[in-house]
Amino acid sequence: MAYELRELASPDDWEAMHRIRLQVLFTAERHPGLVYDRAHPHDIEPAHSKFVLMLDGAPIGTTRLDPRDEGGIVRLVAIVPHLQRQGHGSVLEALLIDYARARGMKRLWLNAARDAVGFYEKLGWSAEVWDEQELLTFARDCVQMTKPI
Repeated sequence: MAYELRELASPDDWEAMHRIRLQVLFTAERHPGLVYDRAHPHDIEPAHSKFVLMLDGAPIGTTRLDPRDEGGIVRLVAIVPHLQRQGHGSVLEALLIDYARARGMKRLWLNAARDAVGFYEKLGWSAEVWDEQELLTFARDCVQMTKPI
């Protein structure tokens, strides 16, 4: 199996990111009534790095890394449904850490969905409130976590 964590570069990469997010993160069950914004300002922000995880040339996952202080905030992590719980999320995390370290980052933060907390704990993440303002808005149902890298 050949993995690649690819920064979005082509219209196909962008489409893959949106498709995966809509399949996994922005479903009617998870976010009733929400209209997904394909041109959200955080996604088009040049400082934010957007990725697709490729497996043997096919997009299977996505995430975004937003720089913050000496590290970065990991956002919108998703693996396509039929490949979840097979180790691909751990690979995505490892490749993202390599990317972050290569850019001098020393710590990562994320807002974990409650059903994903155990996954992140197994990878060495710890629950820690790092931005109370986010917990008042879009991350209100999440657990904030951090990991030194």
